Amino acid sequence: MQRNLSPWKNIKAGNIPTIELDPVIYRYISPGCRILDIGCANGKVSIPLALHGYFVTGIDINTDILRTARSSSEQKNSSHTPSFVKANASILPFPGATFDVAFMQALLGTVVSKDGRARVIREVCRVLKPQGHIYIADFGQTWRSKIYRERYINGLPVTKEEGSFLAYDEDTGEVAYTAHHFTEKELVLLLVENGFEVEYFRNDRFVTRTGNRVNGFVIVAQKV
Repeated sequence: MQRNLSPWKNIKAGNIPTIELDPVIYRYISPGCRILDIGCANGKVSIPLALHGYFVTGIDINTDILRTARSSSEQKNSSHTPSFVKANASILPFPGATFDVAFMQALLGTVVSKDGRARVIREVCRVLKPQGHIYIADFGQTWRSKIYRERYINGLPVTKEEGSFLAYDEDTGEVAYTAHHFTEKELVLLLVENGFEVEYFRNDRFVTRTGNRVNGFVIVAQKV
């Protein structure tokens, strides 16, 4: 999955946060539209969408994960396959107004600075066609959970941002990456201050890669 920090270039597939695609997105896409899957990981979203007739480009910064995605796509033996490109979400290698819809699932929370997140959203805005849509599903702050409350508190002296914390490798015990959980206000302002207007917003509950239940948000916003 696309990440802004070097740890994501080599992280194992099993350590990458994932969220299931919400069916609401089908209100905003139609066969033949061009979709950008940012942080596509192993192609879990890109491949099925391509098989249904969408023109999908998946990007990620992790070379091994992209190799897995391409292999999985080839095994489908279909003429409808995604294109997979190694790229960074903050510097998208595409001309302006290329895509109809962009997806970001569990991606923004791995960008460790406010400025970095704003750059990502501005880049998405640039490559979307007029009135194009961005779909975001990401983790929300969950203070009532003892696990996450302690992580937020312990992480603050290091991350300097409320809701950010250190995630550790279960095998080595070393820091694997820094993660961020959002508030509703934070995500909405991030979008409206960088070229979008929110059309759909829903609170949800997600299960993390380690089996923890956490608050989450599903958002669709339109380029303005």
